[in-house]
Amino acid sequence: MHLCLPEFEHSMIPIVNQEFGQNGQPISVVAGDVGGTKTNLAWYEYSEHEFHLKNEKKYSSKGYQSFTDMVLDFIGDERPNCISAGVAGPVIKNRVDITNLNWSIDANQCAKETGIEKVYLINDLVANIYGLPTLTPDDFVVFHEGIPEMPGNAAMISPGTGLGEAGMFWDGKYYHPFATEGGHADYAPETKEDIELLLHLQKRYGHVSWERVVSGMGIHQIFLFLCEYRKYQPGQELRDALECSEPAAVISQGSKDGDEICQETMQMFWRNLANETGNIVVKFNGFGGVFIGGGIVPKNLDVLSKEDFLHYYLEVGRMKSLLERAPVSIVLNDRAALRGASFYGAIRYRQELSRS
Repeated sequence: MHLCLPEFEHSMIPIVNQEFGQNGQPISVVAGDVGGTKTNLAWYEYSEHEFHLKNEKKYSSKGYQSFTDMVLDFIGDERPNCISAGVAGPVIKNRVDITNLNWSIDANQCAKETGIEKVYLINDLVANIYGLPTLTPDDFVVFHEGIPEMPGNAAMISPGTGLGEAGMFWDGKYYHPFATEGGHADYAPETKEDIELLLHLQKRYGHVSWERVVSGMGIHQIFLFLCEYRKYQPGQELRDALECSEPAAVISQGSKDGDEICQETMQMFWRNLANETGNIVVKFNGFGGVFIGGGIVPKNLDVLSKEDFLHYYLEVGRMKSLLERAPVSIVLNDRAALRGASFYGAIRYRQELSRS
């Protein structure tokens, strides 16, 4: 599959140094999107303003002992110019302990074991942001127009297995992505049900973060809480499905099938996502816009109300008039992080070539 990168001057999201990813000698990048549940690998070939997807494969993260094992299985006897992976966790000194997974990645060790000298690790939300310039308008659903031409910082929030949050500092010409671990900040309840949920989760976990609520695991936790709170006994079919499949997907489907507790679960998830989205816009001064990524929201747009989202998103008191200016967009393309990791790899590799 050949895809054309937007011209730098006309990119929807002008990322710092992205011209290095668009121009220069041909380069091959093995990209990874490493999460607590699954890992996607893809081989991309870059040339002038085009990138070609050569191969891709999906892995169960818990089914392998290391990232290196997956990479070696994927590349066989071939060797790309570099590896570039977006990883769910904080990257410190080219190493990361994967959140929600019991193994880590060390870039230097991976380079030794694979024989590929250049291995780059970035936070998975930063990878998502680097993927934004590779997308087209069809890859987004605009929830709130705001004032698109208003310059300023931007933000991204991404509920998946966990909850990722990242920012984009605007320097007047380029966006500079930066990682955060905001999903692990203290959860702030809004309604009576939210407060009861907080108390319920505190009994089990002690500290309760936003990730405990606004994520795939959060959907399951909300459902379990509501079953207790509403004194609801799920039917046998639903109980069996929850034991055999990913709970969040089962609850999401139950919502579409009309199960009342599943529907309330998804609405509670949705309300809290809207609240935290408003929070990060205020915290990052992100009035240039906010992007919602991850796999949960795009799959549930038929049951999640845009009007409800905007109502809770704008519930920020005196900051409402400012949030009304910030565009809100849903990222539909589930390869954004993978493509972003590969684009970042091309940028870094060509930058280093230009300095040598």
